[in-house]
Amino acid sequence: MKSFRRFALITTIATYILIFIGGLVRVSGAGLGCPDWPTCFGRWIPPTSVEQLPPDIDPAQFNFVLAWIEYINRLCGMVVGLLIAALAIWALVKLRPYRKITIPAVVAAILTAIQGWQGSVVISSQLESAVVTVHTLLALIIVSLLLYVTQEAYYEQDRRAVKAPTWPKSVTVSLGILWLVGVIQVILGTQLRSALEGLSEKYPLLTSGEWILTLGAVNHAHMTLGVLLVAFAWVAGFSIWKYRQGFTPLMRQSLGLMLIVISGQLLLGLAFIVVELTPLLQVFHLWLASLFVGLTLVLYVQSRWEVVS
Repeated sequence: MKSFRRFALITTIATYILIFIGGLVRVSGAGLGCPDWPTCFGRWIPPTSVEQLPPDIDPAQFNFVLAWIEYINRLCGMVVGLLIAALAIWALVKLRPYRKITIPAVVAAILTAIQGWQGSVVISSQLESAVVTVHTLLALIIVSLLLYVTQEAYYEQDRRAVKAPTWPKSVTVSLGILWLVGVIQVILGTQLRSALEGLSEKYPLLTSGEWILTLGAVNHAHMTLGVLLVAFAWVAGFSIWKYRQGFTPLMRQSLGLMLIVISGQLLLGLAFIVVELTPLLQVFHLWLASLFVGLTLVLYVQSRWEVVS
């Protein structure tokens, strides 16, 4: 079980790295760096010059840097997919009696396969907003399942060290709501990002703050929900802090990091209105949002167990 838990943790970290790389691909404009899938300009290895392009490809479509950024993203996705598949096979072969581990591991593998197929839909749709949103949502669900598997493996490793929690059910429910609202907020953010891309092409002379202010309902919903999410996170945090019995170091660290991340996200979102919306800040904004979703799930699982000192 210990080896499996370590492998699950490595797989989870690799998935978070892939989410970050995916954000870099999006903001760099490399999403269509390879206009076909699974090949890139009809080749398994991207061309390095215009002369290597197939005759039916318009040379104007080719950008060496963007093609290789997207290609590297696909390679990383393949590696992570293999890791998740190996994790699911390991769980099925060696840990079949542990349903809380086996089922989410297998579901994560199935969703990863769907995610791979959906990557081709993203390309064929020319980065259509709804399709990109589904792609992001699947990534959040997959990494959440991997986090759940990792924690359950940790607790199953030594059941003598855990027992039924004394935490109020309201704490667990609050953390579950935080996870769900966090996912919804990421979805709204993805929609906002797509709308911003359209505005940047239509009104290139406007600042990023002016683009955001012209978005209307989507922007208002995203900002309002963000403020409410921060407030609810702090209220839930204080509720958890009141019940310090069985308060493990991991729970303390997860709670503190969650509150820092969500508060920083709010400040970063407000800053986008008054400062330039740089691509790197956009990447970190999305990645920190996915980290918040993960931290709330970590706390949720911990609230259902109590570590015996």
